[in-house]
Amino acid sequence: MLSSEKIKVTLKEMMKTLPLSEINVTELCRRCGLHRQTFYYHYQDIYDLLDTIFLTEELKKLDKATDAKSAIQGLLDYVKHNFDFIIACYNSAARDLTEDFLFGKLNSKLFLLWNQPDSEVGLKRSQALKAARRVANFSAMEFGYCFRDPKINLEKFVRKINPIITSIVKHIIPAIIDMCRDE
Repeated sequence: MLSSEKIKVTLKEMMKTLPLSEINVTELCRRCGLHRQTFYYHYQDIYDLLDTIFLTEELKKLDKATDAKSAIQGLLDYVKHNFDFIIACYNSAARDLTEDFLFGKLNSKLFLLWNQPDSEVGLKRSQALKAARRVANFSAMEFGYCFRDPKINLEKFVRKINPIITSIVKHIIPAIIDMCRDE
C-alpha cells in the first residue's frame, strides 16, 4: 500500500475511536509506521488530508446509480459503511468539508442523470442543474440534521434517514423537477 493510502486508512481507523481534535500528525504517523516527513510530503496538515480523502473517495453504488432514488441510496450506503468517519468529521471542525462532500457527490450524479437527452425527467441543461443542486442541498441538509443528534449511532441514523429518503424520492424530487420546469 502506498504511504499516502496508508495515512488515509489509518486516519479513518483512528476516527472510529478518537475525535478529530485529539488526532495529531505524530500519532497518526506512529500508527502508520511512517516518518512525519512522509506525511508532510503528501499533505499540509490533517485538514488537507481530510480534504484529499473527500476528493478521492469512491462511492461505487452512487456512481452506478441509474436514477435519483438509487443515487440517494448510494450516498446512504457510503455513509452507513463509513459512519464513524463521517460522524467524526461532521462533529469536528471539518463539518463544512463533510457537508460539501455529501452535496457535491449527489449534485454531480443527479445532474449527470438529468442532463442526458434521454432522461426521464425531460429537463433542459439549466433546469437539470438547478434541480440537481436543490435536491442535493436538501438531501445533504437532512443528513446533517441527523448527524447533529449527539446520541446518534448507525442504527438510529438509519431509522431517522430512511423515511426522509422516501419523502425526498416521492415528494421533494417531483416537486423540485416541476418547479424547475416552470422557471
